[in-house]
Amino acid sequence: MLKVVSDESAIRRYQRQFARALKATGGQTIPVKLGHPGASEKAKVAWSEDLGIWFFSRKIPGSRYWNGFGVGRPESGDNVAITCEINFPLCGIDRRTGGAFAQDRSGRIFVVHRGKLGGGRRGIGKSLFESRYRGVWKVMDDAGEETTVAVIGVLHSPRFARQIALFVRKIALLKEAAATPSPQTELSLEERRVREEMIGEELGDAASETGAECDQGLILKDLSEALKKVGLSTTNDDRRDLVIVDRKGRMRAVFEVLTEATLPEFHAGAAQLLLNGPNLQENPLLVLVLPEPPEGELEERLKRLNIHLLLYRWEEDRAVFPRLDPLLSHIH
Repeated sequence: MLKVVSDESAIRRYQRQFARALKATGGQTIPVKLGHPGASEKAKVAWSEDLGIWFFSRKIPGSRYWNGFGVGRPESGDNVAITCEINFPLCGIDRRTGGAFAQDRSGRIFVVHRGKLGGGRRGIGKSLFESRYRGVWKVMDDAGEETTVAVIGVLHSPRFARQIALFVRKIALLKEAAATPSPQTELSLEERRVREEMIGEELGDAASETGAECDQGLILKDLSEALKKVGLSTTNDDRRDLVIVDRKGRMRAVFEVLTEATLPEFHAGAAQLLLNGPNLQENPLLVLVLPEPPEGELEERLKRLNIHLLLYRWEEDRAVFPRLDPLLSHIH
């Protein structure tokens, strides 16, 4: 189980690392007005072209470390709305503050969120987060209480900034959907795009403890972009991690992405493919995406089930797929 960090010096140190990791990706500082006309303040936000988000941080004495985020490049002098905040208490535990640092048994530090959302609109709040957010959920020892939190990222991961950006984009899409009269939760394949807000698990079983799941959305995004480069259209839904669709909207391949190659994960991934693949009229290619090949006879068992393997590796903060082209030759 994760354990909340309450020590003042540790929180201060992790906040510095948090801000440093995000500012390292920013290529430009843009002066803006945060908030809205009549209730805004001047600030210089760090804009990252690679991440597609901006970031602003400051310490509020006697209160918290305030970290605000937004999506899209702002223009100089504009009034810009804050998409979400990942704030931390200066010390101790403050359950009114959305963010927190948490530590696992091995000493890794995670950034987690309690689900407190702002926005100034009716329906935007913790209940929306708990009912609609999909991601990595874990149980945290919250100073004697058990609290289920969303795990945003691993602080010392080389992919931490991308993990934060994925969370910010998910919140932006969640709020946008909540603002519509009839938010669409089912995916139409004709949209032919990957919906980042559908990546991850709903609030539910959060007993396992690992940080690898925080990378799943990044792997999916990198795989989708690799497929687009060769002219293929991708999408996803609430049952399938990633799907290749043709111009008529027919499924040609279904991918299940694993972040760990443990036997339980392996079995679960294969089962998911078998449950959501063979019953489709298009008879799509079934692909299990793994960080390393399975041991022993498992690969042969997969072949007998007509499940293909696609391995990935990390190059800096990006997932690459060395055997993608040979795999695509099997798509009819």
